[in-house]
Amino acid sequence: MSTRERPFLDILQDRRYWLIHAITIPSLFLAGAIFVLSGLAYKVFGVPKSYQYFSNERKQIFIINERFSAKSELEDI
Repeated sequence: MSTRERPFLDILQDRRYWLIHAITIPSLFLAGAIFVLSGLAYKVFGVPKSYQYFSNERKQIFIINERFSAKSELEDI
């Protein structure tokens, strides 16, 4: 009794499989890189950028207690 599924090796040899994956995997990588490099990821998730943790007048390390309100904790200090 067969389930009528294609063998995995047959799928890997199919040109459509490689065409689809040759386009989608690099596009997902580029979309993620642009999302982070543009700074939109910091705004969406509400976390401070790496250069906002330390300023010239404050050089100590502090601990963020609530990860969802990290931006407001930084503004309080």
